[in-house]
Amino acid sequence: MVCGPEIMMRFTIDALRQRGIRTDRIFLSMERNMKCAVGFCGHCQFGPAFVCRDGPVFRFDRVAPFFSLREI
Repeated sequence: MVCGPEIMMRFTIDALRQRGIRTDRIFLSMERNMKCAVGFCGHCQFGPAFVCRDGPVFRFDRVAPFFSLREI
């Protein structure tokens, strides 16, 4: 389970993967600024998911394609 600023999560995930931890065993607690808390405003959107509605905990292998993109 990893929580913290997203830049820290990137380095932590790299370190975990180097130690042989599978990506389906890494969970992220995504903290995003939320306004509506029901997924309407898009303020907390993370790829196709909304942190307020679908999270805040996500399995890394499911969000990995979006995690490396800037501005997401």
